[in-house]
Amino acid sequence: MNNFLQKLTVLAMGVLVLASAPSVLASGESNCQTVYGGGEVCNPQIKFTISKLVQVPGKGGGSYVDNLGVNDIKFATDQDATFKIVIKNTGNADITNISVVDTFPQYLTFVAGVGNTNKGASKINFNIGLIKKGETKEYLITTHTAKENELPNNQAVTCVINNVRATDNNGGVAEDNSQICIQKNILDIPGPIVYKTLPPKEIPSTGPEMLGLIGIIPTGLTGIYLRRKYKKN
Repeated sequence: MNNFLQKLTVLAMGVLVLASAPSVLASGESNCQTVYGGGEVCNPQIKFTISKLVQVPGKGGGSYVDNLGVNDIKFATDQDATFKIVIKNTGNADITNISVVDTFPQYLTFVAGVGNTNKGASKINFNIGLIKKGETKEYLITTHTAKENELPNNQAVTCVINNVRATDNNGGVAEDNSQICIQKNILDIPGPIVYKTLPPKEIPSTGPEMLGLIGIIPTGLTGIYLRRKYKKN
């Protein structure tokens, strides 16, 4: 009987621990609101996701990806880099307000896009007034990479992470990151020297200017004949 009571007590304690554990959602999805004094209040009707994507350089208005690592295509120094923020209401109710903060890492500054932030800023803020249930909204942001002399001297490639964080009107929070790498300009290494091939010598063409040369041929032949005759005598 005592063993049964002990097992029942352990089981009850396990249930209490599970019940008190905070809910954990996938990365990029809004969490429950933390209330003053401890604990959380969750509204299952309101949820949203956020994604931060980067446009692959050289693709023109083309593909966006989650990250560009050290083994992927790299950005050059002093070059624009475009990001896309995608926010989707995945819940069953409208969201009346979402506050978004996009923080740029070192070596990356704001150029243009959503919000009224000045060019060169390291952080932007903007609000989304309403996202209906099931609705998705996208925002483009153009940034600029640092100049070559502003990057670390001891490395040819510098990778940085751009973070975006959003908070809804019920305290739900979602955030996501996107990585890019910046490569310094590499001087071209000179290859083997290729010498220019000299053109073949041209054979003089015959024409009026050659008539004078033709005229002296008999004289030359006569001289050779007389020279041989003189040697015989």
